[in-house]
Amino acid sequence: MKAFQMKSTAVLLGLTAGAMFMGSTSACTRAFLNQYPGYMVSARNLDFFGPVDPALVITPRGVKRSGGDDPTSPHWKTRYGSVVVYADNKFPMDGMNEAGLAAHTQYYTNGVQEQKDNQGKPVLESRGWVTYILDNFSSVNDAVNAIQNDVRLKAKKLPIDYATDTKHIALEDKSGDSAIIEIDDGKVNIYHGKQYRVMTNPPSIAEQMKNLDKYKNADLEDIPGGQDADERFVRASYDLDHVPQPDYKAQAQGFVLAVVNNNAEAPGMPDDKAGVDAAIMRDYGQYTVRKQDNKGNATYFQTIADMSHGEYYFKSLFAPTIVYVNFKEINFKAGAPVKRVLHVNDYGKKGWEGNVLKYAVADK
Repeated sequence: MKAFQMKSTAVLLGLTAGAMFMGSTSACTRAFLNQYPGYMVSARNLDFFGPVDPALVITPRGVKRSGGDDPTSPHWKTRYGSVVVYADNKFPMDGMNEAGLAAHTQYYTNGVQEQKDNQGKPVLESRGWVTYILDNFSSVNDAVNAIQNDVRLKAKKLPIDYATDTKHIALEDKSGDSAIIEIDDGKVNIYHGKQYRVMTNPPSIAEQMKNLDKYKNADLEDIPGGQDADERFVRASYDLDHVPQPDYKAQAQGFVLAVVNNNAEAPGMPDDKAGVDAAIMRDYGQYTVRKQDNKGNATYFQTIADMSHGEYYFKSLFAPTIVYVNFKEINFKAGAPVKRVLHVNDYGKKGWEGNVLKYAVADK
């Protein structure tokens, strides 16, 4: 009886602490299944007031890039080919490269979102975070070293209906390594290690891990079921801990999709009582071009990055099916054109199924 009382007290303390954490309409969740060799697969939800009209952009090696509009922003040529989701065809937000490195940006804000140290280093604006990482590096370790030593991070707003100036980054590779990068009032904090398998939204990863520790002896009925960031963090972590050994690649992909599905939102969810949802809608909704696609707060799409098998999947809220591209079929050689699957969220309406590489159109 005493053991039960101690356990229940710990769970209640965790729930109380979690209630103090901030929720968000941009309630994205990233989960990384990395405990089974040969099955390194991640998935993420895009939760927002609208689907941000995503485009699937295929970039070969040798393409010139810029890290922002700042005069000091870095310039480079792509070393690795990649497949990336661009919000509104303008902001690179999620993707994977041919070396098996994946990167994701999600909603995060904690004070000034511009790095205070690394003065004199090239300013890498948020629109260049995902491309800088995927274009230049094959591993989490190499990407983390570059972020720490070679650039200065700055989250900058773009005039699109997606929060480009309130972001943190998760990255993972086919070795199972993982890292989460956050800017906390000007200080860049990097959490690097295989244990950082989940990313949601504020508070910081340090606070999320501290709260998660309160649930280490919890049973399923004690795991929170709400949509606040700390609740989703606990739930996804618990689910990942209990995923069994996959028998084949599609099964591993299905397992990690089930984890993020357990954190997804149906369309039309009401705004939060704190007014954060309404404020974000006012701030970014003014830029929405395809207003007919906004169906209230929802999980508008999900992606799966299979680093072990070179496959990248996209699942729209607007379809019961899922589409993908196979990296083995893509020409990433220097000189090949950049290609785009525009309005990829419309694949259900267009009747597209399976591999959508044939629908990619070369830039002119």
